[in-house]
Amino acid sequence: MIAISSLSLLFAAISVVSASTLVVMMMQESRSANRNNGMVAFRRHLDALSDDSRAHVRQQLHDQSGKQGRR
Repeated sequence: MIAISSLSLLFAAISVVSASTLVVMMMQESRSANRNNGMVAFRRHLDALSDDSRAHVRQQLHDQSGKQGRR
């Protein structure tokens, strides 16, 4: 009888760990999707700007990427 309850406890622990892992994976997936949506919104906003404004933003991005490349 004790062996059956130990086996049940083992399966319950495995189920809890599996469910927790699934929840963490789903949260990470939704977080990365939100980051991608932000980038799409930024690009859409950039496309809506005038050519002069876009040139300024492009120059800022180019300068920033140049600084990151030097590190």
